[in-house]
Amino acid sequence: MLSTSRASPALRGPVRYRVCVSRTGEARNLTHLGQIESLRRAVSESKLPALVDGKRKRPRLAFGPAISLGYESLAEYFDMELSAALAPEDVTRALSKSLNEGFSVRTLRRIPAFFPSLDSTINVASYEIEAQFPDDAPGRLESLLARREIVVEKIKEGGVERVDARPLIVRMQFAGSGRLDMVLRFGPKRTVKPEALLREWLGSVPDGTLIRRSGLFSETSAGELMTP
Repeated sequence: MLSTSRASPALRGPVRYRVCVSRTGEARNLTHLGQIESLRRAVSESKLPALVDGKRKRPRLAFGPAISLGYESLAEYFDMELSAALAPEDVTRALSKSLNEGFSVRTLRRIPAFFPSLDSTINVASYEIEAQFPDDAPGRLESLLARREIVVEKIKEGGVERVDARPLIVRMQFAGSGRLDMVLRFGPKRTVKPEALLREWLGSVPDGTLIRRSGLFSETSAGELMTP
């Protein structure tokens, strides 16, 4: 049975929890919308006392930045509200039992009601990229990062959008044979996908490339990266 912890008068009412799950294996073949529905279903089937939307009668969840089809991830965040304060380990246990294959809870914690939303604070993502890189990739990476501008073209419904990716790159470096670590800033009208940088760097995305989102962060004015 789920144990209800005593809440102080200041914490009565909806209680917020911030959840981080990973998606691996077949789960990476879900679209972002497919993932949202899978996680909503898991919360519903967990029997947790989640608050629901009035009309749709489904758990009221708030999600972090979208994930691209085909990406694995170690950092998929969502916030949920429960009508009672439960021990985080009990919430984790209940949720873990109802998650689809490929998803697992990595962290779960209670957060204050006044915490800003995930979407309003997260502006940096880190990636682990596994691929068969050509022998001259390190030299070409050095040349890429030495450029003052790295203009990437993005095909939109209204035409072609050109984005200078250079200020968005926090880090691109090899982390051993066959693996590149990439850390990118993002925001409105200044987002670039790892694949676009791979094409700009190497001319194409190597066959069999695996992209894994390893973290999401909020960058402070001092350049410090904070986990949500």
